[in-house]
Amino acid sequence: MEEIKREKAFFPKCVGELHGYGGLVRLLFFYARSMCGLVDASMGMGVANAGVVYFNGHLLAMSEDDLPYAVYVTSAGDLETMGRYDFGGQINFPMIAHPKVDALTGELFALSYDVLKKPFLKYFKFAQDGTKGPEVSISLQEPTMVHDFAITEKYVVVPDQEVVFRLQEMLTRGSPVMHDKQKISRFGILPRDDADESRIIWVPVPDCFCFHLWNAWEEEDEIVVIASCMTPADRIFNESTEGLQSVLSEIRLNRVTGTSVRRPLISDMNLEAGQVNKNYLGRKSRYAYLAIADPWPKVSGIAKIDLQAHKPGDDQQGNAGSSDGVDNIRVTKFWYPPNCYGGEPMFVPRSSDPSSEEDDGFLLTFMHNENTGKSELLILDARSPSLETLARVKLPTRVPYGFHGTFIGSNELAKQKETIGS
Repeated sequence: MEEIKREKAFFPKCVGELHGYGGLVRLLFFYARSMCGLVDASMGMGVANAGVVYFNGHLLAMSEDDLPYAVYVTSAGDLETMGRYDFGGQINFPMIAHPKVDALTGELFALSYDVLKKPFLKYFKFAQDGTKGPEVSISLQEPTMVHDFAITEKYVVVPDQEVVFRLQEMLTRGSPVMHDKQKISRFGILPRDDADESRIIWVPVPDCFCFHLWNAWEEEDEIVVIASCMTPADRIFNESTEGLQSVLSEIRLNRVTGTSVRRPLISDMNLEAGQVNKNYLGRKSRYAYLAIADPWPKVSGIAKIDLQAHKPGDDQQGNAGSSDGVDNIRVTKFWYPPNCYGGEPMFVPRSSDPSSEEDDGFLLTFMHNENTGKSELLILDARSPSLETLARVKLPTRVPYGFHGTFIGSNELAKQKETIGS
């Protein structure tokens, strides 16, 4: 509301804007004005645009530099910010962008990182009714960028990777977010019901930075993680002349031997924002739906990935898209028209029946035409060989590139809570 009154961006953005002396000056100047009463930061200062999740009657917009913000969806479809949400006084710290909801148990799993003091990372979960469990402090040597993580039926998978926070770099005109090329990335495997970190198993995964983890599941002694591995690791945080590569990969973490195997699944295109059928989160899934991030940072299409089909060359062709085998993985592509770009595809199951096919549903995505300035919501058939367009909904305004989204059915919307404390 403070920025709306001022009609401009005013609050400092902790990731991306605070470089060098200028960043320090902006930050100190902001806090000085806040202490003098010239700026009202009492209602929060987070941008709340890092991710969204619907849990226990609340739509929550995540802000990694502040508490989550509760948003109410009105009967007219408008969004009303209700304010910071602390789960009934149970948390007083931020959550990372992508908490996970287990569709079978209804639990919410989350992480929180701190760039100033230990513990630099902690894990916690909420029961279906919103009751919070113990906070598990996770021992890290220094604060680490943790934007996402994964769950399985029994474990949480916690990344400790090569992108770290070093605030002292600002004193040498640098960015506080940096790539430590000497650090070896690792993933922690922690039983998800544990109350402390004593049973966590750390598995090294060299030369790896995954900004997003799409899914994970258990296979005998291994945890299988499906994620997009980025190089350069800090490309999205800092200016770089190197082009971004975001390679869809399978990472196998062996809980017994403490070793890992990482292999690229698709190496000839950048696959970034997306999701799996959320009913399969934490369980073996066959399909992933990802944005084709090309030319970076724009999105020129959608890819449906069949992780279990190793049959290159036998796919069908469609009018709106094409299917082909890449690196022995079947890929169905949907391309936007020339000079049209989109965002994250969202998968919506056609039915709540757990026996329905995993890909029986719809893909929703926003598309913006840069020639006409018009934007649309596209609804695609997720099962069709070409990802056939079923409907196009004209939008009254543009949805900016790069935002995450979620789908909330009418039954869930009817259960919304109208106050933060309810």
